[in-house]
Parts: sequence; structure tokens; C-alpha cells
Amino acid sequence: MSTSHDAEPHVHAEIDRVDIDRIRVAADQVLRWAEEGGADDPDIARVDLIRHHAGTLVDLGSGAAHPFAATRSHALTVRNELIEIGTERSLTLAVWFDDALGLGAHRGEAIESDPAERGID
Repeated sequence: MSTSHDAEPHVHAEIDRVDIDRIRVAADQVLRWAEEGGADDPDIARVDLIRHHAGTLVDLGSGAAHPFAATRSHALTVRNELIEIGTERSLTLAVWFDDALGLGAHRGEAIESDPAERGID
């Protein structure tokens, strides 16, 4: 492994406005799905975690600065927990997050650390 001191960072300071909107729509659908009983996972803590992070994403105000790491962290947490539930609807919602986060290459697998921070596309 070698390191280049001239390497450009792979992490951006902001998320595109369209992607924020897509994340908010996906998070809103997650909350609706949970309210309708779709998140009937026996692990109540998992469902509460999903609701918390999805609610945070829905509450992102338009026009405000959106820190890259915080927004992606909330979105990745929701996405990963949806994959763990593993129902048809939860996996469909996880794909919505994949699309908004640009994670097409990682579809269907939980991600332990943000690929953007590792420089992986």
C-alpha cells in the first residue's frame, strides 16, 4: 500500500440538493411503512432506531447546510437496518437510499463504514 500526499479527498462537504430531497422522500416512506406496521420486527430497539434516524432525515430543513457526514450517517443507518429486517418492502426502501447515496455497487449488503470516506465508488 502506498500513500500519495497529493491525493484529493474523496469526501465532499455537502450533499447535492436533489439527493437530500431523495433521502427525505425515502425517509418519509420509511416512517409511513413503520406506522402502518410494516416494521413489525421483534427487535423493538431496531424499529426505534430506524424511526429516530428516518425522522431526523425527514426534518432536514430546505436551504440549511447539510453536513455530509451527519446526513449520510443517518441515511446509512436506516438503510442498513432495513436490510437487516429483510422484507420485500424494507429491501425496496433500502434501494431508494442506495440510489440517493450513490451506492449502486453495494446493493443488498450492509455497510460498516461510509464508502465515500474510504474513497470507494
